[in-house]
Amino acid sequence: MLHPHHLNTTCAVCGETCRFTIPEAASSVGSRDLDTRPAEPLRSTIYAWVKRCPSCGYCAPDPGKAQEGAADVVKLPRYRGQLDARKFPGIANTFLCWSIIQEDLGLPARAAWASLHAAWVCDDEGVDVPARICRKRAADLLRRGWEKGERLAAPEGADEALLADLLRRAGRFREARAVVKEMLEKNPEPVIADILRLQARLIAASDRGAHTVAEARRFRHPVPL
Repeated sequence: MLHPHHLNTTCAVCGETCRFTIPEAASSVGSRDLDTRPAEPLRSTIYAWVKRCPSCGYCAPDPGKAQEGAADVVKLPRYRGQLDARKFPGIANTFLCWSIIQEDLGLPARAAWASLHAAWVCDDEGVDVPARICRKRAADLLRRGWEKGERLAAPEGADEALLADLLRRAGRFREARAVVKEMLEKNPEPVIADILRLQARLIAASDRGAHTVAEARRFRHPVPL
């Protein structure tokens, strides 16, 4: 069982004092999902990965810190509308607001990461359409990051494997299949190849569900694309 504690900080945007509940440090036991989501108990601490100032609505992993320009983004109508958008769970909105900040500050890869985290919250809440919207946004941002030379992971093919999962789980099977085919032709390292081959199986079955890296290592036979 994780025992939470409290964090008191001063919002870097509005200067108000904020108090947040923080779980104790946790690791994950078991295989990650194909989109890198960790296993329990770390998985369940997602609610604390991003925080919202109750006064001004600034959302960030640490509201006590703010990048230059973040305060201006918080004032934008797009940001204010996302704070309490009814179609998304509350914590998903917080992640999406953090994503908007990163996007508007010219950091699309980081924005993609935050949008993916919002999708995980939607998964936990059982809201499929919002989860798909978050994954579509993450996929688009990830590609924009590549155009700027930004990548989320160093190993060749790791970002492409993540993109394939984002597209598959968003129901964009044709795009996902093209990503898998192109990357497999480049002969990536074995673990990436295993993941891509599993993605090919899932795409062929029109499977939009969550699957793990452990599954990929069990199914290593190629599937026609």
